[in-house]
Amino acid sequence: MSFTIACPSCQRTLRVPENLLGQAVMCPSCSHTFTSPENFEEEAPARRSTVPPPETEDEPRPSKRRVIDDDHDEVDDDAPRRFRRRHEKPSKVQAIAIMTLVGGILATLTAVGIMATIYGLCWPGAYYSLVMGIMAIVKGSQLLGDRASAQAPPSGIAIMQIVNIVNCDFVNLTLGIINLVFLSDKEVKDFFKG
Repeated sequence: MSFTIACPSCQRTLRVPENLLGQAVMCPSCSHTFTSPENFEEEAPARRSTVPPPETEDEPRPSKRRVIDDDHDEVDDDAPRRFRRRHEKPSKVQAIAIMTLVGGILATLTAVGIMATIYGLCWPGAYYSLVMGIMAIVKGSQLLGDRASAQAPPSGIAIMQIVNIVNCDFVNLTLGIINLVFLSDKEVKDFFKG
């Protein structure tokens, strides 16, 4: 059996299971933590809106408790999960991040290998490979992080990987082409817009 209450912060109607009455719960809409009422009158209908007393400092933080939002399916009241669900990283973005990072490491090693020769310091492609490698490592690391959607899409790095063919770097050529194909996918474009 569940009871209907209103969030004191946003007034969203929530269904609280009977086992969570009197415990700290979090609104899935506004992430406000409050204590649900301990009991309801027996003769009252199942759908009753109440505003619980204000939250005190001594209340424990809610753990993974379930509250059902009347407007949506069952959702977890844990705010970071709500954020992750909305901004979940697509697998293609994860692949782009890994390919960019691996391409950056290989380009840096290529540059060091070229510079190790006597004529390598005179070849401008070695410096290009070094700079591109460092930029790709930084961008790949950023894309692997939690805030990947806040980053700009790495299409410039992908083009730089393709241009690194001047150093006979066929691996980066392949990775750059695959990155550009993945970056043109609608799901990936929507991820970087959001």
